[in-house]
Amino acid sequence: MLTVRATEVAGVVVVAVEGEIDVDTADVVLDALRLGFSSGGPALVADLTLVSFFGSTGISTLITAHEDAEEQGIGFHVVAPQRAVRRPLQVTGVADVLSLHDSVDEALSALKPVPSE
Repeated sequence: MLTVRATEVAGVVVVAVEGEIDVDTADVVLDALRLGFSSGGPALVADLTLVSFFGSTGISTLITAHEDAEEQGIGFHVVAPQRAVRRPLQVTGVADVLSLHDSVDEALSALKPVPSE
């Protein structure tokens, strides 16, 4: 079973995914991310904290979303604190391409400009 929920936090869309990202659910996740990109915000955060299964289809989904975000000039940040998601991303090298974070707060903080001295 998969649940996808989109909320807005400080002008940034956060798409929270719960359940398994597999061949049967990947399109639902990608559609939700693409809908979030169309909101006009400067960035999107994909919160995968509650994802229980994540394999090659999930990796492909995030790569496609990352490419879509780049084409549209939108920041794309992924929250993946647990091993089930982070490990496949690290092993495949995709973690080096994505902006990975341990929490939504951390991802949102990464979006804030650093004050100059």
